[in-house]
This record gives sequence, structure tokens and C-alpha cells, in this order.
Amino acid sequence: MIQIYGTRRHIYIKFQDPQRINALLTETQGQKDFRHDNGEISKVRIEAIGLGMRRVRVANLPPEVADTNIKNSARTIWGTT
Repeated sequence: MIQIYGTRRHIYIKFQDPQRINALLTETQGQKDFRHDNGEISKVRIEAIGLGMRRVRVANLPPEVADTNIKNSARTIWGTT
């Protein structure tokens, strides 16, 4: 499950497998690149916030980037539903 909190520019992703969460944090070292349609790259920080959810703060994205674009990118990167 992906929940977007647009006003604070956070995405919450709920994983069912705790091992996948740990693997994600290990393989990304807590950071991932997001490539914009115009080729610009923004760094995305990945953090564990507890209770089986992960807090992702999306920085340096203009407000006109649609939530669906962010959600689809997260699904592609992390293979979530």
C-alpha cells in the first residue's frame, strides 16, 4: 500500500515482509535517485519510521508533479502494490 501525504511531500509505503524492508534500506543505503521527465535528477531519502511503514521524503520536486507519477515510480523502484 502506498499513501501520499502531498502537503508535506512524504510517501508512506507499507510492506508486508520485514525482510524486504531491511533489504531495501541495505541496497539503497537510504537514498535513491528520482529522474524527472526533463532529465533532472533529485535525491530521495528513504527512512524507516516504525510500525511496518517507511517514510520517504521527496524533495526538490515541483508541486505540479502528479501524485500518480510519484506512486508509479515508487512501485517501479520497490515493487510494491
